[in-house]
Amino acid sequence: MGAAGMVDAVRGVALAMAILCTLVCCLRLYKRWVAVKTFEMDDYLVIIALLLVDGYLALAYTFTYYGLGLHHEDVPSDDAVVWMKIYYASLCSTLVVSAIVKVSLAASAMRIFPQQHHIKLISRYLILLLTIFAISGVLALVFQCNPIRAFWDKTRTIEPVPDSGACFSAEKTFAINMYQGVLLFLFDIILLILPIPTVWKLDMPTRHRVLVLLLFGLGLVACAAALVRFVIVVYVQNTTDMPFITAPSLICTIIESALGLLIGSLPILHKSFPVSITSRRLSRSQSRAGARWAASHPHSATVYELGNSWGRKRGDGILKISEVHTSFHEYRASMLARPESQERIVPGNLGGSDTSAIYGLGGGRWGGVKVNVSSTPRY
Repeated sequence: MGAAGMVDAVRGVALAMAILCTLVCCLRLYKRWVAVKTFEMDDYLVIIALLLVDGYLALAYTFTYYGLGLHHEDVPSDDAVVWMKIYYASLCSTLVVSAIVKVSLAASAMRIFPQQHHIKLISRYLILLLTIFAISGVLALVFQCNPIRAFWDKTRTIEPVPDSGACFSAEKTFAINMYQGVLLFLFDIILLILPIPTVWKLDMPTRHRVLVLLLFGLGLVACAAALVRFVIVVYVQNTTDMPFITAPSLICTIIESALGLLIGSLPILHKSFPVSITSRRLSRSQSRAGARWAASHPHSATVYELGNSWGRKRGDGILKISEVHTSFHEYRASMLARPESQERIVPGNLGGSDTSAIYGLGGGRWGGVKVNVSSTPRY
């Protein structure tokens, strides 16, 4: 690929990922707010991660106007210092962006799998390690030159006193980049395989399993991008054409961070994926219990629909139980034909203290009727 093609590639990838990440994350946050009426810690982390990722993508897009993707000899001399400043900013921010995306993924795993203690434990350790790793790594990159301006002002490095204008050697810089890259790759692998056994055991149709596999396939692409960046880091050690070779490395970083953000938000957008695993299991058991009750009491109500949402518990998703919809006139006719029935539906005031709800709903408020269920069995 030529220099012009490399510049277009960086701009295209940065712009596409910025639009896609912003759209998906905003839809995810909107759905979370509509579903549970509140945000959890992972939602706030996604907001922070989205702002950082979009800022990083804007930095990459701007980078192309100051020589990124061009060969060294084609970069205007007036842009050389600006290029080094933006390169320095990208080096220092890459670790922060990658870490916050991974922390948001770990927090999402803790919320989606609240009953899986091994997932919660591993996720907590990952968050702690990522925080320590990011802080220490950023400090090493920020202060790799003394003073900091010596990174882009190379005249500072030839002063007679080494401490007044010294930067890390090429070997030390390479070691830091490889160390950080390997750890980030290991974190990617752990986050990718951590939920697979639990998700695969869910009672889902085959098409939903395929969608889950495709989702984890995106995670593999992100890991592959990290591996490609390793190769580029090794190659950069022995090249002087930094403006050109930095472009594919930046593309890999963009893909890795953006896909991580998408992987954490796409499951919430898909209606078949549970807001939490306990919600799905509880929903399935309660729906079966409601179906058994309706089958054993064919004359007690006209059942139109099962599985309507009720009883929202903050933080643990939507708890779905069956809601029985009745037609008052049909029901009154059936009751008049069965005087021995122990259940009664009485129109009028719905707030009476002598009523209780079928199937333990409490309150008995169903569409303008009052249910007297003194002997209604409970499950």
